Amino acid sequence: MPSIGYKLLRYVLFDRRKWKKKMRKEVDSPVYKRLQEKLPQHQSESLRYFTVFDLETTGFYPAIGDEVISIGAVKIDLVEGRILDESFYRIVRPFNKVPRFVRQLTGLSIGEIRAGWSFLEALEEFISFSEGTTLIAHPVKFDVYVLQALVQKWDLPDYLPPYLDSEALAKEVFPSGNPQLDSLIRRLNIERHERHHALNDAKMTAELCLKLFNKLDVENSLDEEIMQRIQRENLVFGRK
Repeated sequence: MPSIGYKLLRYVLFDRRKWKKKMRKEVDSPVYKRLQEKLPQHQSESLRYFTVFDLETTGFYPAIGDEVISIGAVKIDLVEGRILDESFYRIVRPFNKVPRFVRQLTGLSIGEIRAGWSFLEALEEFISFSEGTTLIAHPVKFDVYVLQALVQKWDLPDYLPPYLDSEALAKEVFPSGNPQLDSLIRRLNIERHERHHALNDAKMTAELCLKLFNKLDVENSLDEEIMQRIQRENLVFGRK
């Protein structure tokens, strides 16, 4: 994997200009205009319905050129304690070539990536899918940050969804345990699917969240009781 120094230098000298040139071609598109209208709308949070999602990216630094290459998500009903039938999966076509090691890690082929959705198209679809829910990711600070950084890069209104961090939730339940997803999957006997596939990771995180909430004895509570428990434990990190 290239160092952060190399990525920064490459972005400043070469990729930034390419990004701006390609972005100029899309700012007049209908999807860009729809996002300009949709993003400022204050998304309502839910303490019953959650969208558990995962991103696969080309790296950790969207501000200097790393991009989203897939988004996967499922919904859970915390009161009924189950994963809903709805699911979301989009392969995203990035501006830059996806490194071989990232393709090997995610299992995405060159053909699949080239046939993918644009980032703006995938983002619009994801926002529609998650409307009326609170987002969950593991850890949420990475996945939400990537989306926010890319939205900012596109000079769109801020993306400020309500969200909850399942990694923080795991630390509440297992204060001395390893909060990484792989470790929690083993610990809680969650059926393991192929990792680094956005939809698979979202499904496993959803199963994890249901088990964690079950251990907090909130899965059969009323919405108001759930809200009080989550707020008391400082598990909703909100919009920032």
